Amino acid sequence: MPSLMINGARYAVATQLAAAVAMTAITNAAPPVASTTTPAAQGSILLLASGWPDLNEAVAKVGTVVANTSMQLLGYDATDAVRYPAGEGIGAFQVAGNFINLPKIHDIQSNGGEQNFATRQYVDDPSGKQVQAPTFKSAQSRMFMLDYDPTQPHFAALQELDRKRMVTVLRETLPNGDVIYYAGRVSFNKEPTRAMNEFMSNEFTFSMNTDSVRYAAI
Repeated sequence: MPSLMINGARYAVATQLAAAVAMTAITNAAPPVASTTTPAAQGSILLLASGWPDLNEAVAKVGTVVANTSMQLLGYDATDAVRYPAGEGIGAFQVAGNFINLPKIHDIQSNGGEQNFATRQYVDDPSGKQVQAPTFKSAQSRMFMLDYDPTQPHFAALQELDRKRMVTVLRETLPNGDVIYYAGRVSFNKEPTRAMNEFMSNEFTFSMNTDSVRYAAI
């Protein structure tokens, strides 16, 4: 795979989530298969609620569908029964839709994700050295700067998502056609920046709840 640059990437955010539909079981498979009487259409993008933390408030793409029975949740490997205890993954899904494009992004910054550590020193070690073990990673977000244009559809959509504080889906389409999805919450500042000889801009922040999921170009 060649090295990639972000130049040419496109971004969009889901502004609608369909009513939640129950998943009565999820298999320990790769990909896992969710049992439901009303599966979503193949290729649909879902926001999941699950007893498995890795799949809770996470995004999944629907693979093979068996009518009135089940659907694959692409992008995940749930074969580790310790990480994904059998019978505990049940929950619900919502189909994400009405993706609104985010035009004229001119700056992207990634924040968070830093590894934290627990540090310890033992009395019986005469060297006095410390040891450490990784603990948690700090919360992650993406900050986008967009040209100010309140006439565009994304402006009102981001204001509404900011007001609702609902978990939604961000779509990132890379120049090679790969697509990365993120689940999280929107924060949007409708007041534009102002500086001499610079375009007015708005700041949009997407605070991520779970790890992203990537799907290769078809």
